[in-house]
Amino acid sequence: MKYASIFRILTCIAPLLLLSTLWAKEKNAQQKIADLGGRLFQKKGEVVEVVLNGASFKSGELKFLADFPQLTDLSLEKTSASDQDMAFVAKLPKLEWLNLYRTQVGDEGTRHLSRSKSLQLLPVGETKITDEGIAHLANAGQLTYLGLRGNRITDKSAPHFAKLTKLEGLYLGETRVTDKTVRALAKLTKLKKLWLHDLPITDASIEILSKMKTLRELHVYATKLSPEGTRRLQSALPRCKVIHESLVP
Repeated sequence: MKYASIFRILTCIAPLLLLSTLWAKEKNAQQKIADLGGRLFQKKGEVVEVVLNGASFKSGELKFLADFPQLTDLSLEKTSASDQDMAFVAKLPKLEWLNLYRTQVGDEGTRHLSRSKSLQLLPVGETKITDEGIAHLANAGQLTYLGLRGNRITDKSAPHFAKLTKLEGLYLGETRVTDKTVRALAKLTKLKKLWLHDLPITDASIEILSKMKTLRELHVYATKLSPEGTRRLQSALPRCKVIHESLVP
């Protein structure tokens, strides 16, 4: 009886000790964010959003984010966030939105992120991601937005984009893609917003773009599209706002 009583006591105490440990770890993580000059937002007592834009930290230092299992939104814009950090970030079970604009993340980082089953919106403009990284991200079929502005992405990524069939937004402005990639985008039947500005695309893309009836916003300024071709495009897509120099009122 003596040993049975001790066992019952330990059984009751163990969950309390675990909760206490988890609480302490989360508090330490919250303090870490404060020390980095970041912000956090809570919902029902749980941290669901962390903003560390412009924060200064060492590569691999974001391991503490694992102490926020309910985190859905994370912004690391203009930081030194690296591929090593993405190994930790990718394990966040509920992460949906991840802002990596102007970070140090490259192709190895996308390999980690491609394993996330919750990630949906991924702005990764002006990073170190190349076509190899897009090949990794093609495995993240749940993505609804992918922002690649200013990255060294070429037409080699075209078949990988075609696999992301749930995309509703795709930012390819200021990359290195051409009409060849536009042809591959015809398979994205849920696409609503598409950025193709500052690219060498021509009127050869008009026919394909004209068939993308789900589009509601299309940026094609600073391209090689002719004014006539652009007007034909706008006529073919009356429900889409086509943004081009020739259509400015």
